[in-house]
Formats: sequence, C-alpha cells, structure tokens
Amino acid sequence: MKKYRLVWFQHLHKAAGTYVVRRALTNGEKPYPLNKNGNPHDDKGAIPLWEMTGEELTEFVDECQELGVTFVATEWGGPDFRKLSEDSRVHLVTCFRDPINRFISNFNFDYYWQWTKSKNYSEYLSEIEIYSSPEYYTRIFSRNQNPDVEVKPEDLKKAKENLQLFDHIIIAESGMDDLCKLGWVKETDTTHPTYGDKWAMIHLIKKLRFWRLFQYLLRVKHKPGDEINLEQLNTLDIELYDYVKSIDNSI
Repeated sequence: MKKYRLVWFQHLHKAAGTYVVRRALTNGEKPYPLNKNGNPHDDKGAIPLWEMTGEELTEFVDECQELGVTFVATEWGGPDFRKLSEDSRVHLVTCFRDPINRFISNFNFDYYWQWTKSKNYSEYLSEIEIYSSPEYYTRIFSRNQNPDVEVKPEDLKKAKENLQLFDHIIIAESGMDDLCKLGWVKETDTTHPTYGDKWAMIHLIKKLRFWRLFQYLLRVKHKPGDEINLEQLNTLDIELYDYVKSIDNSI
C-alpha cells in the first residue's frame, strides 16, 4: 500500500505559487474538496489553518488523509510549521522569488486587477495586508503576521529556523524543474502573469478604467519612486532570500 503523503505548500504571493498549485493538480494531486487555488475553504470562506493549534492541525491532516487529499496550500498566513514538520505524513514545500521583484509584481497585479485602491506605492505600503507590507517573507515564516506589529531581527532568526523544517524550497529564478522530484513530471501551461490576461482587460473595461487599460496593453510596469526605498524597507527579507538560496533543501 502506498504511503500517504500530504504536500503542504506555503504559497507566497506573486512568487510562482499559482503555477505550483496547477502543476500539482495536473500531476494528480487531490486538493481539499472545497478550495480556491488549493487553499481549503468551508462555507464561511478560507479555513484559517494559520490560526490552528498544533492539535487542530493534526486533526486537519487526519481529515485530509480520510478524504484522500494529497495537496494543501496556505496563502494567507503561516501555520505552525514545526508541528507540521513533526508529522511524517506532511511534506513542506514553498517557492521564493527575489523579494523586491515580488513586491513590484504584487503592486502591479493588484493595481491592474483593482484589488487595491492605492494609486502609488506610498498608499500601497500603508494598507493593512500582509502581502503588501514590508518584510513579507519574514512575517510569514516567523508567523509575526500582524502588519501593525514591527518585524524585528529575532523574527528573521525564527523564520530561518522554520525554513530549516521544509522538505523543499524552490527558487523561482532557478526554474521549476525541481518539481519533478515530487513526481510532478507533467508540465502545466497555467501561469498567473500580470500582463496579457484577457479577463483583466475585460475587468478594466467593465470598470471604465480606460487609461489603466491603455497602460495595461502597453505593459507599463509601475515602479516605486526615489522616495520609496524598497531595499531598505525589506532588509530582513533580502537576507532571508539569500539564506534560502544557500541552504540544502533537496528532496
């Protein structure tokens, strides 16, 4: 009898996460019965797995095993990584991208899809959303997930410790071939690019955002002005990114 394996994917916004989810499903992984982009849902919305106690997480993994679920994504927060790593059934996976490029991509994606009301980076950084806050990676992996709470060097230390618990860390810039080591040998043509999406165009037309549509068609990438120093705002994330590129995380 094949040993049960639950791939638990920590999805980081605009870091090839949707591609990883689609690649998993293309290769026969079974998601939670009700889900959005691999994130388990119930009738109330996304199941807050990142708020569960260790015991509750174990019960959730038990449920997944009973249902035959083999793939779970968490996108809106970081669960108790240590508890998950102690469960022999769970295989922890994540995918990183250069944090500055990720942030710029996140802003442009939200700007064109109108997931944000912000017109510039100054406004965007003031939003109370974890994925638009500085030091996003460090927040997720240290589990300091309240954007109102300052991220400190001890959070970076905790994030590094938690990432050591992962079975595999993919670096998007290095390509996605390592996914084959999970048995995901079939390619998927599904990507989630900022530009070239007909639904984004239709959305902008419906909202009568013609100037924004014109910019979208020209693939205008909005970058922060000189007054916004993303490198300074994300010094811990840059160090964390360099760290994950250096550690051995082979499957």
